[in-house]
Amino acid sequence: MLPIASLGGTPESVKQGVKLYQAIGGLPIIRMLLDTNPSDYYKSLWNSCTTTSLWIGSVGFDDTFENLLRTFELTGFGAAKVEAVSPPPALATLNEIISLYGEGKLRCKLEVKEVASRAVFADPNISLTEAMKMMCEKRIRRLFLTGKSGEFISDRSILSFLFSPKALKVARDFPDSWMDLELSGIQTMRARPVSSHAAVEDVGKMPESGRDVFILYDEVSLVSRWDLVMKPWKAGQLNLSP
Repeated sequence: MLPIASLGGTPESVKQGVKLYQAIGGLPIIRMLLDTNPSDYYKSLWNSCTTTSLWIGSVGFDDTFENLLRTFELTGFGAAKVEAVSPPPALATLNEIISLYGEGKLRCKLEVKEVASRAVFADPNISLTEAMKMMCEKRIRRLFLTGKSGEFISDRSILSFLFSPKALKVARDFPDSWMDLELSGIQTMRARPVSSHAAVEDVGKMPESGRDVFILYDEVSLVSRWDLVMKPWKAGQLNLSP
């Protein structure tokens, strides 16, 4: 689990008996920028964090593994607040779940082709704004680049660029130019190729920091942390060892 920081009084809600909390999210920030007049870009950066938030669920410190995954499914987001008086509140994410494969505590005999998702591709020469619109419309965090084997950009890489000191200076002085570039101007990451016949639990042992997205040899199917955990669990094929 990861310790968390709270900004003021975090708004709460309840859904199907699960207490929800607002958290800052990448796609909500991108959506906010798309809805903002270019002349107001810099001003929008001073808006309340609640305008770019999403809802994450929560579980108790002694809650079950099953309940944690049900909470992920309820919100569609692979993170949940862990509530406790001692130790302090923390965050449980798919990163911590994936690490259980490496410890031999999580087992799944499915092949990765059975849990893979279809990759979404974009021409690297489209505008950044077009790419951001596509991500919001399809509710995806990654766009693979046509003609660039295994290369993709994510909401994180877009925001890392836009919120770099150099880019923020452009937002302040020349707001109309802040997002005026092609998708190819954003730093890409590369998905790791794996066989479609590889076992889910074997691929689950492979993620490293910054390298946790996989693409099958067909180069059109991807496997993410969500695919490695949530899809086997929903299929009744995920087993947790004592």
